[in-house]
Amino acid sequence: MIATLARAPIARLLRDPRARLAMVGWSAVAVAFAIASRWRGSSHAADRALLDAYGPLVLPLLAYAIAGGVVGARSLSRSGAPLVAFGASPTRAAAVAVLVAVVACTVGGACLAAAVDILAHGSADPPLGRDAMASAYAGGLGGAAYGAWFMLGASFGKQGGGRLALLVADWMLGAGDGAAALLTPRGHLRNLFGGPPPVDLPERASAAALVAFAIACALLAARRAR
Repeated sequence: MIATLARAPIARLLRDPRARLAMVGWSAVAVAFAIASRWRGSSHAADRALLDAYGPLVLPLLAYAIAGGVVGARSLSRSGAPLVAFGASPTRAAAVAVLVAVVACTVGGACLAAAVDILAHGSADPPLGRDAMASAYAGGLGGAAYGAWFMLGASFGKQGGGRLALLVADWMLGAGDGAAALLTPRGHLRNLFGGPPPVDLPERASAAALVAFAIACALLAARRAR
């Protein structure tokens, strides 16, 4: 049943030219930043590329594009309407669409973070294999959180305009290291990449927070579609 319901959101994601262009474009931006950081000769080039470009810019916008592709630039409930017309539960159709987005963002976030780390790796960065795995772990957690975050946004508005509102909220609230940064994925992801943590939160707590964001936002998105 899940595989059947997943076909439509997967097809929308793969066939949407805007989503494909955005995914390729933001991946290229991440690679370009990684190479540029390496060429500048920074001893912590991988850290800089992940903290300055990948975490705050590329991953959120990549996840935003993926979520938009999954719902076809519509609201979450409207994107599942054809499946509901054929007898699927609105909640189940929405939940599977959210699952598709979260899985795509998790895999994409992990792979791209590892690629950035490998391409930018500097002499003072941790050993390459271990560092690439840690980057993939952080990128995957961040991708899962952002995927669910933007799918929750897609449940608001006739065209899923809540995605843009949550993108702006993430940038504004997560930019600092105060208590407000606890409320969005941005501050926690920065912590996992070695940047300033929200209110001195340990890295494990930020990892748990990203998992909590992914689960809570996914459940809320599916519930709103009902």
